[in-house]
Amino acid sequence: MNFQRFILSCAVLAVAVFFSGPLMAQAPAPNAQAAPGLPQGQNFTDAMVREAHHLNTIGTYSAGFVLQSYGYIGVLSDVFSQQIYDGDMVRSMLGETITYLNNAHNQLMYYKSPEVKLPKADLDFIATIGDIINDLVGEAEALSAFTQTLQDEDLERFRVARQNAWKKIKTLLGVK
Repeated sequence: MNFQRFILSCAVLAVAVFFSGPLMAQAPAPNAQAAPGLPQGQNFTDAMVREAHHLNTIGTYSAGFVLQSYGYIGVLSDVFSQQIYDGDMVRSMLGETITYLNNAHNQLMYYKSPEVKLPKADLDFIATIGDIINDLVGEAEALSAFTQTLQDEDLERFRVARQNAWKKIKTLLGVK
């Protein structure tokens, strides 16, 4: 029975990722006529087209990364609550997740540095992804603590961080 719930959780996550794909895959291949992130009907240098495509790719992967991380943390909470994985296994997996989240956050913060000149819209997007990552790290840390303590305050921290992350992800991806 617990294995069936785990499989169901994975299937739900896969469906969510599958249906979010079209939201994040709207950009055409880069060329001077249809460069993602650049206004149409103007002439742009090859460097401008490459940069716009580069930023669009980073944005697409960032949005997918936070969505999948959100789902993965949720699956880990489910498998722990259903006693499919013990606390040690869940904490180990959450530790790896926290490391990846922090690494991604640090990489994105480079684009906010003074030597990188980005439009305000790109900087706002990076700030939003950073905020979501912070919520996901808080969610993962609270769940990790809960697997050891089973304390209500850890569970509440998990719940609040999870709600905050989902609200921001929905806004970012335009999910109703």
